[in-house]
Amino acid sequence: MCALPCNPLMLPSVRILETGTNQELRNLVKEVDLVRVRDADNNTLLHHACLLGNVEAVRLLLDAGLHPNVGNVDGHTALCDAALNGSTEVISLLLNHGVDVNPSSYWGSPLMYATKNGHIDAMRLLIKAGAAVNAPDRSGFCPLHIAVRKKFYAGVQLLLMGDADPNCPARLTTPLHLAAEMNDLHGASLLLAHGAYPNPIDKFNRTPLDYVPRDTDLYRLLNTRTSQVPSLQFLVRLAFRKTIQAAGPDQLSKLRLPSLLYDYLTFNRL
Repeated sequence: MCALPCNPLMLPSVRILETGTNQELRNLVKEVDLVRVRDADNNTLLHHACLLGNVEAVRLLLDAGLHPNVGNVDGHTALCDAALNGSTEVISLLLNHGVDVNPSSYWGSPLMYATKNGHIDAMRLLIKAGAAVNAPDRSGFCPLHIAVRKKFYAGVQLLLMGDADPNCPARLTTPLHLAAEMNDLHGASLLLAHGAYPNPIDKFNRTPLDYVPRDTDLYRLLNTRTSQVPSLQFLVRLAFRKTIQAAGPDQLSKLRLPSLLYDYLTFNRL
């Protein structure tokens, strides 16, 4: 893909975004043709302001008419940069201006960027706004695969509570396979508690158990689950949570459930 010529005003404009005063930002918005100022990858000043997490600059640029859904050469929108930065203030501004929470970005969704960089609050905001939790990136991985691989347990829990598929295969590898390869007992326990199948087959015709050293707690857990029939209590737990369509503990808390039931449905009690 050919790079576009960079507008000569881009570099000085970005410097103002980085270190300029509010007055310099306001002057920039008045004096520059914001739509035409693009870098070689077709990023706008709004992209750069979001990547920097500059809330005031983002507000001024949006109010001046820059469209939040404009993508660069890869379809990467300003929301992708905001998620990469992790600023919930910037993300909220974009959402309030009608940004698409699921843009067709070649390198991954805003939720994927937030997950890769461990921005739990940004993830929560994006999921609440309707981010597709099971949308894969170009490699086929979903946000849950990334969170498991990073041992980002808060992210794993949030995604699973947001209806991420614990059995989602990426290149014929499930999140449980990834946890097993790392001998990650906690990650595997979270996945199993949320309905992950204990013995799926990957592209090498191997189950998660095949990746785990014997005489480990994870091996014993998977070996037990493989030979077990899920209890009715466990199935009811999954079904009830899905029925109420709660996109996370913050939504469940509004139901005023007894504390034991709340812990049970939010999987604080595995």
